[in-house]
Amino acid sequence: MSKKYLNYGVIFIVVILMMLILALSTKYIGSTDVSDYAGTAKFFAGYYNAKIRSSHSYFYGFMSSPFVKITGNLIGMKIMSFIWLVMIMLSIYLISKKDKRTLLLIVTAPIFWYMAPWINPIQIASLLFLWGYYFIDRYEKYQNKLHAFLSGVFIGLSWVFWDSVIFFTIALGFVFFWNKKLSHTLLFTLAVFIGVLPRLILDQILFNFLFYSILRNFVGNFVNLFYTGISGSGGHAAVTFFNILIILLMLPLFSFVMLKPKFFKANKKTVIFLLLSLFIIFMNPQTRYTLLITPIILLNLGKSLSDKQFKWHIILSIFIILVAITPYVIQINYDTNAEETTSLLRNIDKLEISSNIPENILEEDLRLIAIDYPNERFVVGNDEDFYATLAIIYWGDQINEFISIQDYMLEMSGEKVIFEKEFHPYPNIDERREIWIKGGISKTTNDKTDYNSIKYALSDKKEIDLNGFKLVKSYDMLNLFAKQS
Repeated sequence: MSKKYLNYGVIFIVVILMMLILALSTKYIGSTDVSDYAGTAKFFAGYYNAKIRSSHSYFYGFMSSPFVKITGNLIGMKIMSFIWLVMIMLSIYLISKKDKRTLLLIVTAPIFWYMAPWINPIQIASLLFLWGYYFIDRYEKYQNKLHAFLSGVFIGLSWVFWDSVIFFTIALGFVFFWNKKLSHTLLFTLAVFIGVLPRLILDQILFNFLFYSILRNFVGNFVNLFYTGISGSGGHAAVTFFNILIILLMLPLFSFVMLKPKFFKANKKTVIFLLLSLFIIFMNPQTRYTLLITPIILLNLGKSLSDKQFKWHIILSIFIILVAITPYVIQINYDTNAEETTSLLRNIDKLEISSNIPENILEEDLRLIAIDYPNERFVVGNDEDFYATLAIIYWGDQINEFISIQDYMLEMSGEKVIFEKEFHPYPNIDERREIWIKGGISKTTNDKTDYNSIKYALSDKKEIDLNGFKLVKSYDMLNLFAKQS
């Protein structure tokens, strides 16, 4: 190996070690859908003292559960997510034919540093999607049907882990197949469904319905367009100038050079796909989404920048990285209202740093509660999903079950339905038949919990929205309520 290549290899290894140390040192594990992924992993590992509820694919949690079982904590999941991130970086380097400038762009890409501590399936989904793009790009160049098939398989595997991949898949398929033979399009589509088979099989085993998690996520997103969830956000980030600006800052800064006529003419379909993908991200501007398209941009950017642009790109990217990792460094020993880049910049004029870390306090409270009231079930309120927070934090075996206050109130009232809507068009003529569709969300039918035997409830508030429960003891953050006879 030449000395020059050795130097670049050393740079890469040093950067990776720095990212790994940061990822494992910070207490931050992500701020979006953590319960859906870390919670399901704990559930399948047997450490989740509650009923599971996820709005996304169960496959990533299922696949991660052995690592959680071995480590007895979430460190295994953090390491897994980080490994996928490193594999993305290595894949970009290999696909670029070991281009040294591309390697420097990779290690200074802010999104990789931003995602380093996250427990999330978007890392492995982005890795698989990158190879899906690689093969569809080769298909475009060589018209080899095998490349189209391999692209579809990788895209389908990506969809196994992350639901939003489907939107980017539609954009990718439209751009690359609009002028191709129908048989090639059908081959790609078939390959996508072959790739997604592991998810379908798991859904069939868990729910007796192949398309359970896919259908639920699709319907949930559709309903969220018109009705907000319990958090009031509708499950989507607000489309604001500030959020879009953060998205643009996290993308490779000189991405606009790909819009130059010479580059656009030579790579028209890739550029159109990236623009469509950017539009999709702007519709729900979450910074982590940029991880899906950044690898594709980096593949095409290394040889497109002038020496001056390359230098400034590296300098400005390092500055953004320092901003992006600041919240993670703070959260090594402290708590803050600036958990990640977006909240840091939003709260920069009212930044709060505290040595009291809520997760640590809740963990100690639960340890004491388990001693004071061993093997009990606890209704958890007042937030309907606060039970999931406690179930993720608690790793002991002395608490029987955390129960959502929503489930408890439904059971006590004899109700099952949480939400339902009916589409029922009425004919204007004397038609003998009417067609209607009804759907909704209900409490699980196969619920074995004995709700009448529950004696205690927990809340982080001094009052709980339950009749017949009285505050009997307060811990540092949690308050315990007892059911009055």
